[in-house]
Amino acid sequence: MSAADSEASSIVASSQGGTTKPKELRNAGWRNELRAWLAGASRVAILGLGNPIRTDDCVGVRIVQELRGRTSPNVLLVECETVPEGYTNDIIAFNPTHVLLVDAALIGLPPGGFELRGYEGLPVEATLSSHTLPIGLLCEGIDRLGHAKISLILVQPKDCDFGEGLTPEVAESADAVTRLLLETLP
Repeated sequence: MSAADSEASSIVASSQGGTTKPKELRNAGWRNELRAWLAGASRVAILGLGNPIRTDDCVGVRIVQELRGRTSPNVLLVECETVPEGYTNDIIAFNPTHVLLVDAALIGLPPGGFELRGYEGLPVEATLSSHTLPIGLLCEGIDRLGHAKISLILVQPKDCDFGEGLTPEVAESADAVTRLLLETLP
């Protein structure tokens, strides 16, 4: 197990009190799960979502910023902030085999917990969100136009009030996710 894998496992496991075995075991292999999802990837678009003036809500943008200059030309990094639909043409023109959206979301984990999941089941109608377009609808549009594999990395925020910077728990997770992505991207 790599240091990043171990760190990610401890972030998710400790955030759950170490008591929920199925979730703990699933996240212990988080890097393997990400690597399996990226199998066959030749061009990956990573979209960082969130509002930069809403503390932890901007975790997706922060991760994309941390990846900038550290990935291959086969990785498109987009700081979408709150308007990911504004970058749809750029994403489709890049012709990715895989699209990964990174965002803060209320996923029922303690602050800083994160997971990789598909977009199936996400709302496509208007919801309470910092994004203008529901993420489920955006994913469906990208899927129909580009036929790429689409998934999300979701991070449980601690605080989404107005303010800048991430809380310590979410900043630690952002660093762990960044390292895991650098280890697994093509």
